[in-house]
Amino acid sequence: MQGFDRDAAGYGQRIRKLLKADREAFYAGAIEILRTRDESRGAQYLLSVLAADELLLRALCEPTLTKEQALALARAAVQAGVMADVVLAKNLSEHAASIGDGACPPDIQRLMDVLADISDGSRVLPFLISLSRQANPYLQSKAVLMIGRINRNVKWVQSRLMEADPRVRANAIEALWGIDTEEARRLLRSAGRDGNNRVAGNALMALYRLGDGWAIPELFKMADHESRRFRATAAWIMGETGDPRFTRTLARMVGEPNTAVRTRAFAALGQIRAATAQARQAGERRVVARFQRNRRSGWHELHLEVTSMEGREQVRVLPTQLILVEDGREVVNYSFEERQVRPSLAVTFIFPRSSEPGTPFRRGALHALEWKRPSDLWAMAPYIPSVRSLHTSLAGEEINFEPVEPSALEDIPPQFISDMEVLRAGFDKFAPKGDCTNLWGAIRRSVQIEGGPARGKRHLVLYSQSEAGQPVDYPALTSTAMASRTSVHAVSLIANPALEGLCQATQGTFQAVASEDEVVVVVEQICLSLLARYTVRYQPTMDARELRIIVTAPPGWGEATIPIPALPTPRAG
Repeated sequence: MQGFDRDAAGYGQRIRKLLKADREAFYAGAIEILRTRDESRGAQYLLSVLAADELLLRALCEPTLTKEQALALARAAVQAGVMADVVLAKNLSEHAASIGDGACPPDIQRLMDVLADISDGSRVLPFLISLSRQANPYLQSKAVLMIGRINRNVKWVQSRLMEADPRVRANAIEALWGIDTEEARRLLRSAGRDGNNRVAGNALMALYRLGDGWAIPELFKMADHESRRFRATAAWIMGETGDPRFTRTLARMVGEPNTAVRTRAFAALGQIRAATAQARQAGERRVVARFQRNRRSGWHELHLEVTSMEGREQVRVLPTQLILVEDGREVVNYSFEERQVRPSLAVTFIFPRSSEPGTPFRRGALHALEWKRPSDLWAMAPYIPSVRSLHTSLAGEEINFEPVEPSALEDIPPQFISDMEVLRAGFDKFAPKGDCTNLWGAIRRSVQIEGGPARGKRHLVLYSQSEAGQPVDYPALTSTAMASRTSVHAVSLIANPALEGLCQATQGTFQAVASEDEVVVVVEQICLSLLARYTVRYQPTMDARELRIIVTAPPGWGEATIPIPALPTPRAG
C-alpha cells in the first residue's frame, strides 16, 4: 500500500498474490487499513480487489466497523469506480425472501441504510421495486422511500399511503421532502393528520421546510397531543426547525413526566438556542412594515419588507421565517403572500416650510431617496402652519407661526420629478412663502384628481408639528382623496384626530412620535414600506397596542416593533 504510487502495476500484483495466499488474513489486514479512511490510490485499488472477490459486502457488515465507518467505506468504493450500489441492491433482493416478515437482521439493516446513502436509485430501480413487494416491513419501507425519491411522483406516494404499516407510509411521505407543488402540499397536509406520529411528523417537517405556515399551528397541536409519541415527535421537529417561536412550548414540555418527551424537548431547546445564536451572528436584517386594518373583515394587515442593513439588497422571506407577537402574545395563524410590487409610485412629501437646513423630515426623505427607483415620481409641497401656536425648534428657539389664508395655489398640483439630483436640491431649498399654503391646502393640492401624476400609485407622506384643527370641507377633502386613490401617511408630534381619520379612510398610516429625533427613521421606513413585497394578514384576538415582528431569514436575524393604532371612536349620532 505504501509503495503503490511508485509502481501501481507491481504493487497491485503483490496485493492480489496476498489475497490468493491467505484470504482471511488478507481480509483482516484490509479492514485495518480501510478503518483509517485512507484515500490514497492504493486504498482505492484495495477496495476494487475486495469488490472483485465478493468481500465488499462482508466488509460493509463487519461488526468491528461502526455504521459511520461502513458508510465511509461504501462512499470510498463508489469514488473508486466500484458499482457498490448495484452489488448491494442485487444481494438484498436475492436474500429478502428468506428474511420473512419478522425482525430484519442488523447486517441487512446496515446494508439497506448504506444503499440509501450511496445511491440515487436510478441504477437499482428494478431491485428496489422487488424489495418494496417483500413481506419484511423494514426492507419494504426503505425501498418505498428510495423509489419515491427517484420518481418524485405524488400519485405514487399517495398509493403507498394505503399501506397498513406506518413505516411504509412514513417513508413514502419522506420521499416528498423538497417537492414544492400544490398537489404535494395538499397530500402533505392530509398526511399531517395521520393517526401515526411518524407519518404526521414527516408531513409537518416537509411542510415547514417548504415554508408552509399551515404547519405551525399543527405543530403546536401535536405538542399537546394525548399520545406521548406525538408529543415527542413534535419536540423533535421543533428542534430540527431551530425556530425560536417554539421555545416556550418546549420549556413547558421539559417538565413532562414522560422521559422520552422530556429528553426530546431538552435537546430541542439546545438546537434552537444554537440556531438563534448562529442567526444573530450571521448578520442583522432590516425589517420594515406598514400596518393597516381591513375595514371589511376586521383583520390586521401588514405590508412587510426585509433588506440587508448595509446594502440595498432585498432578503427573501418564507412564511415560517416570520414571527408575530401582539403585546407579548404570539400570533399563530396568519396568511403570507408575496405580492408583485407596483412598477412605479407617485409620492408627494408635505412638510413644514423652514429655513433650517437638514430638518428631521428632510433628512428622512433624503435617506428614503436612496431607495427611489427610476420609474418612481416624487413631488414636494412645503406648507406654513395655519394655526397660531408656539413650537420649540431643534435649537431650542421658540418660533411663532403665522396663519396663512387659503389661496389660488391650492388649485395647482405639485410638480412630479423623477431626477434624483433635482429632488435632492429641492429638499435642501428654502421655499418662498408665496409658494406655500397651509397644511390642509397642501393636502388639497396633492389629492386632486385633475393634474395628478402621469403614472404610479399615489401616496402622501406628511409631517405635522402642531396642526390640531379640522377644515370645514373635511368630508369633501376625504372623499377627493379616496376618489383619487391616494393613501395618506402622516407623522405627527401631537394627537390629531382629523389627520388620523384621513389616514385610516385612505388606507394609509398615522404615527405619533414623541420627539423630532424619531422623524428621520419613521419617514424613511414609511417610504420603504411602500415597496414592500409581502402582505401578511391575521385575525386579532385582543385589543393590542404594539406588534413585534421577528424575521429569522437565514443567515440573519431582524426585528422591529410598530404601534397598532387604536380603533377610531364612533361619532355621536
